[in-house]
Amino acid sequence: RSSSRSWAGLLAAWLLGASFFLISGVQLASAGTDKGEGRPVWEEGVAYLLASLKTRDAVFDARKVAGLLDFVASDKGGDANLNPGKRENATGAYFFADVKTPLVKVIRYAYNPRIPASITLPSVVRLCGWQTKPSSPFGELAEKIGNVKEPLVMRGVEYEEITPDLTTGAYYRYDMDRMMVLMNHRGRDFFISVTRQKKPSTVGHKGAIIGPDTDWTYFYSGEKGLSRTGLGWVSSYMYDAFSVAVFFEPVPGQPRTRCATFKWLNAGWGGINMVKRENILEGCRRFASGFKRILEAPQLPEAEQLIDLYARIRALSDQDLSAKLQPIIGALKRLARTDPALSRSDFQELIESGDYLNTMSRVEREHLLMSESMKLTIGKPSLLDKAL
Repeated sequence: RSSSRSWAGLLAAWLLGASFFLISGVQLASAGTDKGEGRPVWEEGVAYLLASLKTRDAVFDARKVAGLLDFVASDKGGDANLNPGKRENATGAYFFADVKTPLVKVIRYAYNPRIPASITLPSVVRLCGWQTKPSSPFGELAEKIGNVKEPLVMRGVEYEEITPDLTTGAYYRYDMDRMMVLMNHRGRDFFISVTRQKKPSTVGHKGAIIGPDTDWTYFYSGEKGLSRTGLGWVSSYMYDAFSVAVFFEPVPGQPRTRCATFKWLNAGWGGINMVKRENILEGCRRFASGFKRILEAPQLPEAEQLIDLYARIRALSDQDLSAKLQPIIGALKRLARTDPALSRSDFQELIESGDYLNTMSRVEREHLLMSESMKLTIGKPSLLDKAL
């Protein structure tokens, strides 16, 4: 039982790319079944979209998702108590979220091939990138909003590494297929994002959340196991994870975007799924607060400015990149003396020796500099002393 309880919240931060948003008091939607059939009106659309990840050459059939789109846009899609149940041994959950920004802005920042998802999802994504980039019009997707005639279907393969879990401190990396569809239904634009993990994740590694989780300051040891006392030996995995997320403007003309997401997760150790529905929802509250803080920030730079910043960081020489990250070592050394999350001897040794940054790959250091600079830009505490 203690192992099951310790799992509460583990991997709830699993983000499935940039498809999760703030739940203002998470509400679960009523199932909404077809009259006379006893099956949910959203089921055909969810099943069709998940199957479409595997049938890459099939022509997209918009009729198959009509019931799903009608459901999420209805009152039932934003009301109480839908439990989608288990699917292929994965625990399911449904949630919706409203962000005070128009759909075009959500697409421009969160679904931009030149802006890493770790920027818009700072509380749950450490690293991310495209292994196989989606084809056109992905790069100009925001410009298509308001002028969609036939469904636009885009596919790609991504990698992601999440931030440390709230309960155990573990973090994981995995690859996933993503399919995106921009379409018009009943005179309204909808953006659909479908993801599925390709295979089990890497084994969990020990990390830490430094200070309040809302500061988005994390430590990554590179050591296998869980950070929670007594569970350091555990080899945990995300076995399977998949989701269908639908984005739309609930009230046309108002700067507000709703995301309704069906999500399933199978994770644990010893081949046993230890995820509960509340674990998933708990993680949604966490990552979503970060997304809202970013997209609704008055200081948020224009998308082109973020693209330019990321390009400048990637163009730095190894020597210049290391120099710009040096303030982080000093900040971590100070925090290691006071923050309980860093009190482990192995964590302290890695920090005090100055080897922490040396254990990171080039990509990990680039993302660290980008995320810490972004925090300063929008007025949050950072391990850096100045923004780039």
